[in-house]
Amino acid sequence: MNAQDSGIASPPLEPIDEAAEHEHASFSARCQALIVSFLAKTDWQLRRDLVTRSAEWGLIWRGDYVIVDLPAPQLVNRIMCWEGADGQLLIEIAVGQRIAPLPAISRGD
Repeated sequence: MNAQDSGIASPPLEPIDEAAEHEHASFSARCQALIVSFLAKTDWQLRRDLVTRSAEWGLIWRGDYVIVDLPAPQLVNRIMCWEGADGQLLIEIAVGQRIAPLPAISRGD
């Protein structure tokens, strides 16, 4: 079940019609700080992430991850993070979705 099915409003899992944002390292760091302890306790590994801007939701951080002990290369696992109306960060975790993986983005490293 995703947030849309539960009656809780959340951004879409895929960044459709959203602009990639490369200058928001602090937002990305805040989102990753929410999940780092969770990831450390699981066999999940973050593989790529992307920050986009939506006209409706503002900044959205998405991270694709793999579950080491449960390979399913045809499915995508994704964590999303965005800021609620009260300024609090919210997350959604999606497992085994039939969506496109996040694009590989060059960050100019």
